[in-house]
Amino acid sequence: MLLGLDVRTQIKELFDKEFKEPVKLTLFSQAIACESCETAEALLKELVDAAGEGRLSLEIYSPLVDKEEAEKRKVERVPTIIIEGDKDYGIRYVGLPAGLEFSTLVQGILDVSRREPKLSERTLEFLSQVDIPIELMVFVTQSCGYCPAAATMAWKFAMANDNITATVIDAGENQDLAQLYQVVGVPKIVINRGVAEFVGAQPEEAFLGYVSAVYDKLKKENG
Repeated sequence: MLLGLDVRTQIKELFDKEFKEPVKLTLFSQAIACESCETAEALLKELVDAAGEGRLSLEIYSPLVDKEEAEKRKVERVPTIIIEGDKDYGIRYVGLPAGLEFSTLVQGILDVSRREPKLSERTLEFLSQVDIPIELMVFVTQSCGYCPAAATMAWKFAMANDNITATVIDAGENQDLAQLYQVVGVPKIVINRGVAEFVGAQPEEAFLGYVSAVYDKLKKENG
């Protein structure tokens, strides 16, 4: 058992208090060449059980077998976790959400259960106007205390607009990506594969500033 009795009790109490609407978890996993996939599968099954009946559902696919599903969801790595509500918000977690990142997963589920992101009116108003693809990549580690805040902020932005996607990436498990994007400190947020990037758990207004700057830049370039 990965989740101790005390943790399972805390999860149940938290979900009793804050959980709203059903959430679907989809895990892309494989038995070969993936050290953390088996653990990720076990962790999600325990979380579904701890959350309480009817709240969470879990589907597991292998990108090697379910190629069409993986392509449709644009899944390129394992383990990848997708958190969905009434629809796919473009929220992804690539890696094992263990350590401090377990709280990122739990908070992301609770946010999706509400179906509406907790963001300011100003942020929501701007994000509603985004009409081109904005991709947020948030590099994290399991021992980073500031990472959950940055990760869940990106996910809230993705919930606000279908043109925005947010992928949280475990830098330790995906060292090739971490090297590609020169991740030295975490959390590191990369927007549209390097159009802009910043480090640290920035407050909502600052986070919005980076996203709006990228949006304005791309709009000008595209005429």
